[in-house]
Amino acid sequence: MAPTAPATTERGVRRRLPAARRRAQLLDSAAELLVEGGPEAVTMEGVAARAGVSKALGYRYFDNADGLLLAVADREMVEVAARVSTAISSATTFEDALRTSLGAWFDVLSERGTTIVVIMTSPTLAGPLGDRRRELRNAVGRYYGVRAAEAFGLTPHLADMATTILLAGLEGVIDCWLDRRIPRRELVDAYTTMCMAAFQALADEPPVIGEPNPSRAD
Repeated sequence: MAPTAPATTERGVRRRLPAARRRAQLLDSAAELLVEGGPEAVTMEGVAARAGVSKALGYRYFDNADGLLLAVADREMVEVAARVSTAISSATTFEDALRTSLGAWFDVLSERGTTIVVIMTSPTLAGPLGDRRRELRNAVGRYYGVRAAEAFGLTPHLADMATTILLAGLEGVIDCWLDRRIPRRELVDAYTTMCMAAFQALADEPPVIGEPNPSRAD
Protein backbone atom coordinates (compact mmCIF):
# COMPACT_ATOMS: atom_id res chain seq x y z
CA MET A 1 0.00 0.00 0.00
CA ALA A 2 1.58 3.29 -1.08
CA PRO A 3 1.75 6.20 1.39
CA THR A 4 -1.20 8.56 1.13
CA ALA A 5 -0.16 12.02 0.00
CA PRO A 6 -1.86 15.05 1.54
CA ALA A 7 -4.54 16.58 -0.65
CA THR A 8 -3.46 19.75 -2.43
CA THR A 9 -4.87 22.32 -4.81
CA GLU A 10 -3.23 23.31 -8.10
CA ARG A 11 -1.16 25.89 -6.18
CA GLY A 12 0.26 23.23 -3.87
CA VAL A 13 -1.65 24.39 -0.81
CA ARG A 14 -3.09 21.62 1.35
CA ARG A 15 -6.86 21.63 1.33
CA ARG A 16 -9.18 20.32 4.00
CA LEU A 17 -10.53 16.82 3.41
CA PRO A 18 -14.02 15.79 4.53
CA ALA A 19 -13.90 14.18 7.97
CA ALA A 20 -14.64 10.68 6.69
CA ARG A 21 -11.86 10.83 4.11
CA ARG A 22 -9.38 12.26 6.60
CA ARG A 23 -10.20 9.50 9.08
CA ALA A 24 -9.75 6.89 6.35
CA GLN A 25 -6.41 8.47 5.44
CA LEU A 26 -5.20 8.18 9.02
CA LEU A 27 -6.36 4.57 9.19
CA ASP A 28 -4.57 3.75 5.94
CA SER A 29 -1.38 5.29 7.28
CA ALA A 30 -1.67 3.38 10.54
CA ALA A 31 -2.25 0.13 8.62
CA GLU A 32 0.91 0.73 6.58
CA LEU A 33 2.98 1.27 9.72
CA LEU A 34 1.40 -1.78 11.37
CA VAL A 35 2.44 -4.00 8.47
CA GLU A 36 5.93 -2.50 8.26
CA GLY A 37 6.87 -2.53 11.92
CA GLY A 38 4.19 -4.21 14.02
CA PRO A 39 1.90 -2.61 16.64
CA GLU A 40 4.74 -0.78 18.36
CA ALA A 41 5.45 1.14 15.14
CA VAL A 42 2.02 2.78 15.22
CA THR A 43 2.34 6.05 17.11
CA MET A 44 0.34 9.24 16.77
CA GLU A 45 3.48 11.05 15.63
CA GLY A 46 4.35 8.39 13.07
CA VAL A 47 0.85 8.20 11.66
CA ALA A 48 0.64 11.99 11.34
CA ALA A 49 3.97 12.09 9.54
CA ARG A 50 2.94 9.29 7.17
CA ALA A 51 -0.35 11.01 6.41
CA GLY A 52 1.33 14.39 5.96
CA VAL A 53 -0.70 16.12 8.66
CA SER A 54 -0.04 17.59 12.08
CA LYS A 55 0.00 15.42 15.19
CA ALA A 56 -2.73 17.62 16.63
CA LEU A 57 -5.01 16.76 13.72
CA GLY A 58 -4.66 13.06 14.48
CA TYR A 59 -5.92 13.65 18.00
CA ARG A 60 -9.08 15.19 16.60
CA TYR A 61 -10.04 11.74 15.34
CA PHE A 62 -8.44 9.32 17.82
CA ASP A 63 -7.64 9.58 21.52
CA ASN A 64 -4.35 7.70 21.26
CA ALA A 65 -2.46 5.05 19.30
CA ASP A 66 -4.43 2.23 20.95
CA GLY A 67 -7.66 3.76 19.73
CA LEU A 68 -6.20 4.12 16.27
CA LEU A 69 -5.10 0.48 16.19
CA LEU A 70 -8.53 -0.65 17.39
CA ALA A 71 -10.15 1.31 14.59
CA VAL A 72 -7.84 -0.34 12.04
CA ALA A 73 -8.66 -3.78 13.40
CA ASP A 74 -12.38 -3.08 13.45
CA ARG A 75 -12.34 -1.82 9.87
CA GLU A 76 -10.58 -4.93 8.62
CA MET A 77 -12.66 -7.36 10.65
CA VAL A 78 -15.91 -5.76 9.55
CA GLU A 79 -14.89 -6.43 5.97
CA VAL A 80 -14.01 -10.04 6.77
CA ALA A 81 -17.29 -10.58 8.63
CA ALA A 82 -19.31 -9.11 5.76
CA ARG A 83 -17.63 -11.33 3.18
CA VAL A 84 -17.96 -14.47 5.28
CA SER A 85 -21.58 -13.73 6.18
CA THR A 86 -22.47 -13.35 2.51
CA ALA A 87 -20.59 -16.51 1.59
CA ILE A 88 -22.23 -18.77 4.16
CA SER A 89 -25.75 -17.41 3.69
CA SER A 90 -26.47 -20.07 1.09
CA ALA A 91 -24.58 -22.93 2.81
CA THR A 92 -26.84 -25.87 3.59
CA THR A 93 -24.40 -28.04 5.56
CA PHE A 94 -21.72 -27.45 8.14
CA GLU A 95 -19.06 -28.57 5.67
CA ASP A 96 -20.36 -26.12 3.08
CA ALA A 97 -20.19 -23.34 5.67
CA LEU A 98 -16.57 -24.19 6.46
CA ARG A 99 -15.51 -24.29 2.82
CA THR A 100 -17.31 -21.14 1.72
CA SER A 101 -16.25 -19.10 4.75
CA LEU A 102 -12.62 -20.13 4.30
CA GLY A 103 -12.82 -19.25 0.63
CA ALA A 104 -14.22 -15.82 1.45
CA TRP A 105 -11.50 -15.35 4.04
CA PHE A 106 -8.84 -16.10 1.41
CA ASP A 107 -10.48 -13.58 -0.94
CA VAL A 108 -10.10 -10.82 1.63
CA LEU A 109 -6.53 -11.85 2.43
CA SER A 110 -5.68 -11.68 -1.26
CA GLU A 111 -7.01 -8.13 -1.52
CA ARG A 112 -5.91 -6.57 1.76
CA GLY A 113 -4.43 -9.42 3.70
CA THR A 114 -1.17 -8.15 5.14
CA THR A 115 -2.94 -5.97 7.68
CA ILE A 116 -5.28 -8.78 8.71
CA VAL A 117 -2.41 -11.25 8.97
CA VAL A 118 -0.53 -8.97 11.38
CA ILE A 119 -3.66 -8.45 13.48
CA MET A 120 -4.34 -12.19 13.64
CA THR A 121 -0.82 -13.50 14.19
CA SER A 122 1.38 -10.81 15.77
CA PRO A 123 2.85 -12.15 19.03
CA THR A 124 3.27 -8.63 20.41
CA LEU A 125 -0.39 -7.63 20.39
CA ALA A 126 -1.31 -6.51 23.89
CA GLY A 127 -3.64 -4.11 25.63
CA PRO A 128 -6.89 -3.12 23.96
CA LEU A 129 -5.90 -4.53 20.57
CA GLY A 130 -4.98 -7.89 22.06
CA ASP A 131 -8.28 -7.91 23.92
CA ARG A 132 -10.15 -7.13 20.71
CA ARG A 133 -8.44 -10.00 18.91
CA ARG A 134 -9.52 -12.38 21.67
CA GLU A 135 -13.08 -11.04 21.47
CA LEU A 136 -13.15 -11.65 17.73
CA ARG A 137 -11.76 -15.16 18.04
CA ASN A 138 -14.23 -15.98 20.79
CA ALA A 139 -17.13 -14.69 18.70
CA VAL A 140 -16.09 -16.79 15.71
CA GLY A 141 -15.55 -19.79 17.96
CA ARG A 142 -19.02 -19.47 19.48
CA TYR A 143 -20.67 -19.24 16.06
CA TYR A 144 -18.98 -22.30 14.63
CA GLY A 145 -19.24 -24.12 17.95
CA VAL A 146 -23.04 -23.82 17.85
CA ARG A 147 -23.15 -25.05 14.27
CA ALA A 148 -20.79 -27.95 15.01
CA ALA A 149 -22.87 -28.97 18.03
CA GLU A 150 -25.98 -29.08 15.85
CA ALA A 151 -24.28 -30.91 12.97
CA PHE A 152 -22.54 -33.59 15.02
CA GLY A 153 -24.68 -33.86 18.12
CA LEU A 154 -21.92 -32.59 20.40
CA THR A 155 -22.45 -30.94 23.75
CA PRO A 156 -21.98 -27.14 23.65
CA HIS A 157 -18.95 -27.44 25.92
CA LEU A 158 -17.22 -30.01 23.71
CA ALA A 159 -18.08 -28.20 20.47
CA ASP A 160 -16.78 -24.90 21.84
CA MET A 161 -13.53 -26.51 23.04
CA ALA A 162 -12.93 -28.29 19.73
CA THR A 163 -13.72 -25.20 17.68
CA THR A 164 -11.32 -23.07 19.70
CA ILE A 165 -8.53 -25.59 19.13
CA LEU A 166 -9.24 -25.88 15.42
CA LEU A 167 -9.41 -22.11 14.90
CA ALA A 168 -5.88 -21.85 16.26
CA GLY A 169 -4.86 -23.89 13.23
CA LEU A 170 -5.74 -21.00 10.94
CA GLU A 171 -2.36 -19.48 11.73
CA GLY A 172 -0.83 -22.60 10.18
CA VAL A 173 -3.02 -22.12 7.13
CA ILE A 174 -1.72 -18.56 6.78
CA ASP A 175 1.87 -19.79 7.10
CA CYS A 176 1.37 -22.50 4.46
CA TRP A 177 -0.18 -20.01 2.06
CA LEU A 178 2.14 -17.04 2.49
CA ASP A 179 5.48 -18.67 3.27
CA ARG A 180 5.23 -22.09 1.66
CA ARG A 181 3.06 -20.99 -1.29
CA ILE A 182 0.66 -23.92 -1.00
CA PRO A 183 -2.38 -23.30 -3.25
CA ARG A 184 -5.47 -22.02 -1.46
CA ARG A 185 -7.71 -24.76 -2.88
CA GLU A 186 -5.43 -27.40 -1.38
CA LEU A 187 -5.44 -25.62 1.96
CA VAL A 188 -9.24 -25.25 1.98
CA ASP A 189 -9.62 -28.97 1.27
CA ALA A 190 -7.07 -30.01 3.89
CA TYR A 191 -8.38 -27.73 6.64
CA THR A 192 -12.03 -28.59 6.01
CA THR A 193 -11.26 -32.33 5.93
CA MET A 194 -9.32 -32.10 9.19
CA CYS A 195 -12.11 -30.16 10.92
CA MET A 196 -14.83 -32.54 9.75
CA ALA A 197 -12.81 -35.59 10.80
CA ALA A 198 -12.06 -34.10 14.22
CA PHE A 199 -15.71 -33.28 14.96
CA GLN A 200 -16.83 -36.70 13.76
CA ALA A 201 -14.24 -38.42 15.95
CA LEU A 202 -15.46 -36.52 18.99
CA ALA A 203 -19.03 -37.44 18.16
CA ASP A 204 -18.12 -41.13 17.81
CA GLU A 205 -16.09 -41.26 21.01
CA PRO A 206 -16.66 -38.24 23.30
CA PRO A 207 -13.92 -37.62 25.85
CA VAL A 208 -14.69 -37.86 29.56
CA ILE A 209 -14.89 -34.19 30.41
CA GLY A 210 -13.15 -33.23 33.62
CA GLU A 211 -11.87 -36.72 34.46
CA PRO A 212 -8.59 -38.44 33.64
CA ASN A 213 -8.57 -40.99 30.83
CA PRO A 214 -7.71 -44.36 32.46
CA SER A 215 -6.19 -45.60 29.20
CA ARG A 216 -3.45 -42.96 29.42
CA ALA A 217 -0.43 -43.22 31.63
CA ASP A 218 0.27 -39.56 32.41
